[in-house]
Amino acid sequence: MVSRFEEELRFGLHAFAQRSPQGGVAAKAPTKAAKDPPDTMRVLCLHGYLQNGDVFKQKTGSLRRVLKGCEFTFLDAPHEAEPFPDATGEDAEASASAEGGVLRGWWSSGENQCRKDGQEWVRPAQSFSYFGFEEGVTYARAAAAEALGSQGSFDGVLAFSQGCAVTTALLREAQSMEGHPLASVRFVILVGGFVPKDPAVAAKLRGDGDTRLSLQSLHVSGVNDVSVPRLRSEALAELYEPSQVAWFDHPGRHGLPNGTGAFKQELQALLSRSRGV
Repeated sequence: MVSRFEEELRFGLHAFAQRSPQGGVAAKAPTKAAKDPPDTMRVLCLHGYLQNGDVFKQKTGSLRRVLKGCEFTFLDAPHEAEPFPDATGEDAEASASAEGGVLRGWWSSGENQCRKDGQEWVRPAQSFSYFGFEEGVTYARAAAAEALGSQGSFDGVLAFSQGCAVTTALLREAQSMEGHPLASVRFVILVGGFVPKDPAVAAKLRGDGDTRLSLQSLHVSGVNDVSVPRLRSEALAELYEPSQVAWFDHPGRHGLPNGTGAFKQELQALLSRSRGV
């Protein structure tokens, strides 16, 4: 008898093969940190809106060098993203981040699907109606399983912005789905993450409301982030076990800080806790 997870995985693998932006290969070749010890940890990486796997890989260079002994797999989201119209500030930086590549996202704003001329364009992070979120999660699950093959599951996740919501949804379902590719995840690094404003999607992340996600989590927020203020990241952190939650505030905006100084120390401490050192 086929389980619900097996049915969803088959569906996801089919969607993965049909929709992969790389012609069936959405997972980039694993990238290893320098001088990997024998106990290499596999880390899944989920980019934000208006990025792709290659762009996220470039932006995480100094961070990945700190996480020695980790092997990184970058996914491309399934949806082609709509650039921000009349972009300025952080929006302009995001719109230019994937220059030369295909801009992608894990979902888009439902409001923009029926937007009329003259109506305001809604950022995906500010949307109250998500379009394509379920497909994004299903696709990410299948791509992660495909990347692993028969080699167990991932040990950690590194995610940015939109990718943090998809990561949390995957971790929530991994609690009850046997054989899930994120079933053995020991740590997550969530940069600029938030709980979706779409009530149905938020409910999926919260689960029954009583069970916290029990793993080491590092939540990173920019002091000058106007796209995702710290309060929204705090709401996401509340879904994780409080005793295992760590924070890092950087002086920048909606983006990833360099893996240096105090942030480097936080990353190294997270890895040590995850390894039980």
